Amino acid sequence: MAKKDDRCWPGYEPVPGKAANEQGSCRKKAASKSTDSEKKFQAKREKQLQEWKKEHPKSPRKSAQHLSKPATAAKKKRAPSTRKKARRTTK
Repeated sequence: MAKKDDRCWPGYEPVPGKAANEQGSCRKKAASKSTDSEKKFQAKREKQLQEWKKEHPKSPRKSAQHLSKPATAAKKKRAPSTRKKARRTTK
């Protein structure tokens, strides 16, 4: 089972007495409680919403709920191995 804190976006905390996925079940954390990574995530999300608003000037902000999480830093891909795999021989 998932942790109770996992149900909310970064920078948000669960509201006591509310069921998971219920409207109003998460609230924004106080700035003093937020970690650096949560603050970075919130900044990326705000930038994403501002760009969406430029493309849709007459739409209300709640229409942007379909947007997925902002992309995080891409992981570095490992270079393919130059070692040859040993072949198994059967007799």
